[in-house]
Amino acid sequence: MAAVNKSVERLAQRLVAPAEPTPVGPLRLSWLDRYPTQMALIESLHVFKPAPDGGNDAGPARTIERAMAQALVQYYPLAGRLGFTEEGGLLQVDCGGDGSGVWFTEAAAACALEDVEYLEHPMMIAKDELLPPTPAEEEDERRLVLLVQVTTFACGGFVVGFRFSHAVSDGPGAAQFMAAVGELARSSTVESLAVEPQWGREAIPDPTAARTLTRSRRTTGRCLCRTGRGSGSPRWTTAGARRHTSCP
Repeated sequence: MAAVNKSVERLAQRLVAPAEPTPVGPLRLSWLDRYPTQMALIESLHVFKPAPDGGNDAGPARTIERAMAQALVQYYPLAGRLGFTEEGGLLQVDCGGDGSGVWFTEAAAACALEDVEYLEHPMMIAKDELLPPTPAEEEDERRLVLLVQVTTFACGGFVVGFRFSHAVSDGPGAAQFMAAVGELARSSTVESLAVEPQWGREAIPDPTAARTLTRSRRTTGRCLCRTGRGSGSPRWTTAGARRHTSCP
């Protein structure tokens, strides 16, 4: 029995911009998102078996590329780049402008998903072959927010590899974007997406502002580290990373 060819060939890499004009300018990150350790790209692989009806003529890569361009209209910060404020050098997302967009890699595998046991552990194809590479055009990959690779297998199934900036999106946020791309790939419209994205970073105040707010609330006999109806369960204080359990 001949050995199975498990090679993966990257066919093309291109920059995908939002399908419609989007806001241009910086977006504030919360103080938690601005930690240097957050400038990391989190990796994930998602395996999709062949469609029973054979799928559409465009194929998985082109279908997902089109859907992603539509999704980026609402999720436009994902097409930006990480940068720093002019005053204070704080991390922010620079949206729009030259060079913005999501790097999208189209690839093909010579085997079927069944031949590699649907990438169950231990993986029979190296993970890095299925994840999107950093293009030579990008001088610092830490500034990138999102990269995507779609690898189509001989059986018609495919694998989507994501690399997400943790500073811009946590796990649930990344999953929400993936779900939106899936909806649009199935012919939904941007207006009919199940969840509308919200930036909402002002919900986490800066430590300086948080300390001021904490002192103000203490003068009224209330403490920010307690929530609920007097349950007394300890919470992280808004003043920083100290657990506060001594308040009445």
